[in-house]
Amino acid sequence: MPGNKKVLFIAYLFPPVGGSGVQRSSKFVKYLSDFGWYPLVLTVKEPYDFYNDESLMNDVKGRCTIYRTLSIEPMKWVRKFLKRKTEKRINTNGENNLSIKSLKPGILVKLKSYLLFPDNEILWLPFAVWKGWRIIKKEKPKIIYATASPYTDHLIALILSKLCRIPWVADFRDFWVDRPNFPQNKWRLFIDRKLEKSVINNADYIITATSLITNHFKKLYPESNYVTITNGFDEEDFSNVSYTNSAEDKFTITYTGIFNKERNPEIIFHSLNKLINNESGFKDELKIKIIGQLDNPGDFENINNFKKYGLDKYSDIISYQPHQTAINEMCKATILLLFIGEQILPETILTGKIFEYLRSQRPILAVVPVNGLAAEVIKETNSGLVVSRDSEEEIVKGILKLFDLYKRNELDNAFKRKNIEHYSRRNLTKDLTDVFERVINKNKL
Repeated sequence: MPGNKKVLFIAYLFPPVGGSGVQRSSKFVKYLSDFGWYPLVLTVKEPYDFYNDESLMNDVKGRCTIYRTLSIEPMKWVRKFLKRKTEKRINTNGENNLSIKSLKPGILVKLKSYLLFPDNEILWLPFAVWKGWRIIKKEKPKIIYATASPYTDHLIALILSKLCRIPWVADFRDFWVDRPNFPQNKWRLFIDRKLEKSVINNADYIITATSLITNHFKKLYPESNYVTITNGFDEEDFSNVSYTNSAEDKFTITYTGIFNKERNPEIIFHSLNKLINNESGFKDELKIKIIGQLDNPGDFENINNFKKYGLDKYSDIISYQPHQTAINEMCKATILLLFIGEQILPETILTGKIFEYLRSQRPILAVVPVNGLAAEVIKETNSGLVVSRDSEEEIVKGILKLFDLYKRNELDNAFKRKNIEHYSRRNLTKDLTDVFERVINKNKL
């Protein structure tokens, strides 16, 4: 917008790409102009095989200029192949088959980890650097902002910052080397740690999505400047939702998002199976809704377990839905399931959807590390029940407690949310622009 300061906003994941990783960028772009900044978004034309959600374009239309570039995406075609093979295998074996094995070729996974680093998107780098250089020459932004993952975004920002002598801010939504699915080989550990160090030491400011990521980086790279800006919820997303439970007279447990090897929910599936078999009346009231996916393409472990424990009889599994539809489903649930699985540093994880869960006004069953950030947020906001993700007994008791409150019509009164205002996306964008101002004012000195 005329008169606003410009920021080159590097984000491989950007609408119409869907999924939780996009929300942080699209909402920042939506509100940046409210605080005197105009984003020049550098992104990709045809990204790796992510979900598509055209509705997310409504957040960014008229609020930015979008520059899309070519990219070479070898793994996109592998993923598409695995998707087709997955669908064919399920259809061929039928719903009751419980022995479907992974279709992922191990040699290809290993080869990818050695050749494509820091991530699958590295072949976007030359196209993005060339386009970014031209944008900077034409538009003269005052600062560069890059968000990861993918971590290639930060390498692009690092190169452009050096070439054009513009300050930049690096935003980490997740860990880099210390993330749960980091390739297990020494070569990658050595290279990626070097790249991580170069990015953090050269950026003018480091933003992270959680305080524990900030503290972890501070121990590794104490000389850099850090601030934590969490994810959040957009109040406008909740302006026209319905809170009526669509599954009439059912105790509806809703999960939105992805289960995979790192988020293996077998302990929850087994807990629900015990309740179905042992608690009179529970199975007659139960409805499970999963909005997203049970496994990554090519994997079948969670699908097999889901069927093994008989949960498919009580469930709707709905593939990825537009963001607004997912919000509506959250608000119609009886309870919302939040789950953090067996991962490296699980106590540091604060998923983006937790804040939309908070705003949905539905009670949350949080199966998470009890000493972690997610548990802390749930307790501080009085938004649900925290149970250990390592204790089946606690999970069973937690579900039963919520079920009992539901039967006595006391569920809503038991959890009255408080202190969630700071997590609004508009307020968080103000925090981002404060960082921008700090950086450009420092560089004037």
